[in-house]
Amino acid sequence: MTAKCRWGVILALGLMLTTAAARAQQKSCDDLMKEAEAVWLTRDYDGSDKLLEEAKKICPERAEIYWRSCRNEYDRIEDTPREQKPTKDELVKRYRGIEATAAKCSELDPNDGNCTFWKGVGMGRRGTTQGILSSLDEADDLEQVLLKAESQNPQYHSSDGSANTLGDIYNALGMFYRVLPEWLCTIGIKQIVGTCGDLDKSVEYNRKAVAREGKRIEYQKELGISLICRGQKRNKPEEVEEGKKILTDLQSFAEFKRTDPIDKKHAQDILADPKLACGYSRDAQQEQSQETYKGPK
Repeated sequence: MTAKCRWGVILALGLMLTTAAARAQQKSCDDLMKEAEAVWLTRDYDGSDKLLEEAKKICPERAEIYWRSCRNEYDRIEDTPREQKPTKDELVKRYRGIEATAAKCSELDPNDGNCTFWKGVGMGRRGTTQGILSSLDEADDLEQVLLKAESQNPQYHSSDGSANTLGDIYNALGMFYRVLPEWLCTIGIKQIVGTCGDLDKSVEYNRKAVAREGKRIEYQKELGISLICRGQKRNKPEEVEEGKKILTDLQSFAEFKRTDPIDKKHAQDILADPKLACGYSRDAQQEQSQETYKGPK
């Protein structure tokens, strides 16, 4: 065998070994993702994060690691009742952390709608924590992020139905268009803010979410609340009654998320006082009156 042939064989063997190592590494990452998912399904967010940290050492460029990390942090916060949540400043800091992690995710895979969605979640929850009328300078940006996530059409869904990215995007848009007041559509104000509320879109998106996961308590809750809100605003008592029936019926739904008891309780709160519907969010009731709007900062 000539020296040239020997070098060719050596290079070929080296390539084969490198490829095999890469495959083994990928398999290990796949295994860690499956395990992190299984642990997340038990609501052990710390345990899931530990597995994701292991994955970062092996495949730090895998975008999936980062949106899963965002979800763990979000779920920790959401599972906490309103009266037990951290201070507003601490929550804002943690939601900014979710945004930063989601941005890293998008850097690694700009086409992954899961990454885009979790950026929107961080922005949206930070906005409702600070107060919608205090966060209007970012409302247009948030809308564009959520619409981009929708256009990317992510198809991830968990085995138990507690996560469905496209359904969650619809749910987020349904909340966005309800909590953002429609009076922002006024000529002059919309040009400043860049967007405004839309109760028709809110109901439409919430119906799309329910169509994907009909037994998700939070989806049903948001649809019922949006119907009650629109029914009151448009003087359509039949919509108010439809919304009330949805909020009543969901009380018998099986609970499989830690937030389900919270959402059932909040549904009862809206039934007791339907006037809360338009400004409702799980973390805090939102001030929506035009009289409190001070204009652009």
